[in-house]
Formats: sequence, C-alpha cells, structure tokens
Amino acid sequence: MKELKKELCARCLSEGADSLTEREKLLLLLSYSERRDISAAADRIAEAYGSFRSAADSDPEFLIKECGISTASAALLTLFPQLSRRCAVTVCGNIRLDSAEAAKRFFAAQLRSMRNETLIAAATDERFRIISAERMGSGTGSAVSISNRRIADFALRNNAAYVFIAHNHTAGAPMPSQNDKSATLKLGTALIALDVLLVDHIITGADGSSVSMRESSRAEYFPAVTGYKFVRNK
Repeated sequence: MKELKKELCARCLSEGADSLTEREKLLLLLSYSERRDISAAADRIAEAYGSFRSAADSDPEFLIKECGISTASAALLTLFPQLSRRCAVTVCGNIRLDSAEAAKRFFAAQLRSMRNETLIAAATDERFRIISAERMGSGTGSAVSISNRRIADFALRNNAAYVFIAHNHTAGAPMPSQNDKSATLKLGTALIALDVLLVDHIITGADGSSVSMRESSRAEYFPAVTGYKFVRNK
C-alpha cells in the first residue's frame, strides 16, 4: 500500500487530480486516515456513489456505517465540498453577478451539498462584483425562513449597492412557492428603504438545476436594475 500511495501522490502532483480514477482518488484520500487495508472500503464507496464528488457530498453517518470507514475518513472526505465553497467565497471579489446565468452558477456551487434548506446572501458593488457572501440561515429538510433584519444588517455592514439571495429545495424542482414570492417582495421593499436593491433570488433544486426568480416571476417582485442581464420567461 505504501508503494501505491507513493505512486498516486506522484501522479497527482505531476499530472493533476484528473489523472486519477475515482477509485484511485478514494484510495489516496483514505491512505491518510485509515490504519488498515483500504481497498475494500474504497470499493464499497465507489460502488455506492460512483464518483468522488458524490461521496464527498454524502451523509457522513452513512459513510461510516455502510461503507465501513472511520470517523476521521468521513470527516476528511466531507471536508472537501465545504472547503470548495469557502474558497469560492474567499476569492469571490473576482466574480461578477451581472447576469441571471452568472448568479445561478455561483449559488448552485454554494448550495450543492447542503442537506437542509439553506439561505445564502451575496452583497455586491455597483458593478455586480461580490463583496461578501454568507449563509443567512438553514432550516428543516424542506423549509428555511428569510430574516429581513439579518440580511439588511449584512448589506449595510458590507456597504452593498445590490443584494442577491438564494436558497435550495432539497426535494423536487426549484420553482418558487407562494411563500418564496411573498418573502422576496417583503425583503426587496425593506432593502429599498436602505437604498439597497435586491437584484435576484436564485432557487436551486435537488437535481442541480436552478431558477432565477427575476426571470420566472412578475416584474413587481424586484426593482428595476440597470446592467443586470436576464431573460423574462413568458
């Protein structure tokens, strides 16, 4: 196993992680946290999930009980998507949310592995460059509330010109509910009083798809914003 670990490390460093198969990625990761033979555990994880990404996004308890890995291995594996989201936010000053498509891509990445409904807000400047993105709260498996006060404080703290919000539907399609529409309208009204504009509300679905409420809903849910590109759905 030491020779295999050495070989996989060398390939990862010289050729990149994409040069490794899904099973080889699992073997390399587990070699740092398991003290026993890891081939069987890697095989069980690969069989259950099919890919490294799917395993990293999974329930740690299932990984421990059903795939037979240690708590340390489960923590290490599930740390990857969390670090990925954190890195995306850390360097997000280079990201511009100047279109519905850009907003959907950004928030889909942030919400991909959330198991409960989670609300995220992003503050941007006048050119739609992200100043900060933070999780505003999480709820049950199927509901999350929007705190206008917390989002308003977030906008003021970051001197935002614009605010975006996004949440995920953990089951079903990412279509806005009546509660989503009502909460969006109330938040937009509250932010206008602070001279901040709510640009869009992105909803992501369990299948990875996402919807822009500005594109899918009537115009009165959002104030007019110059420079934000979107396609009004009929």
